Amino acid sequence: MPLEEENPAVEYISGLSADQSRTVDELGYPDHFFITFDPASSDRVERWTYFSQGKALDFDNGRLFGEEPIEDESAAYPPTDLRPQDFDATMTPGEATQLLGEPLYTQEVQDSLMPENTIIVYDKATLLYREEQLIGVDTQVSPPKLNAL
Repeated sequence: MPLEEENPAVEYISGLSADQSRTVDELGYPDHFFITFDPASSDRVERWTYFSQGKALDFDNGRLFGEEPIEDESAAYPPTDLRPQDFDATMTPGEATQLLGEPLYTQEVQDSLMPENTIIVYDKATLLYREEQLIGVDTQVSPPKLNAL
């Protein structure tokens, strides 16, 4: 009788799902990630980018649901040392500043169709808030070059 190779149980990483923990175990943390939070439903959708693997993985509330080939842009965007589990929908701008340092740039955006949005650009990430609630995180950033006065 052939021996069956057992699939070892996933070692959960605090703040990550089983699929995400398995991904980190197999590929490491992503080079970059993009997270959106739906303020109405609390759904969390993430895209994890692995330039060295040439792919991006998509997660819906922690469940892996897609994979797509990508170009290697690691020269323009060196890997981040941030982790997806560092961010959740309850993170305030003050907590973000504690994690990321002082913002490089903040922009209030408002139009007739949307409530007030605030874009905060840090050295390592860009965060989007709507009415003081975090709705987006992007670590694949190239901060704007601000002219000296």
